[in-house]
Amino acid sequence: MDVAYVLSWSDYLKHMADISNVLAPSKTHHAAFDRELFTIDRDYRLRVNPSFEMQSDLLQRTIIDQADDQVALPDGDLNVEYLDMHNSSLAWV
Repeated sequence: MDVAYVLSWSDYLKHMADISNVLAPSKTHHAAFDRELFTIDRDYRLRVNPSFEMQSDLLQRTIIDQADDQVALPDGDLNVEYLDMHNSSLAWV
């Protein structure tokens, strides 16, 4: 597991210690999230960048094939306002 921030430290330093700004993906999924290949919407659904093409079976199964599926996260774990802020910067969402 790795630690990924919905709102980056470089842009939102005041949210650095806010646990509702944290995802705990694998290192591979963290890199894909940071490269804006996928995101999570306010309904905790997996949204995949339409330009995301991958030869990796792992990423195909765990991201592309699960597009629009709901991510299993307890309510309140992620601040939906942070997700909205993050997603507003993504032209493809």
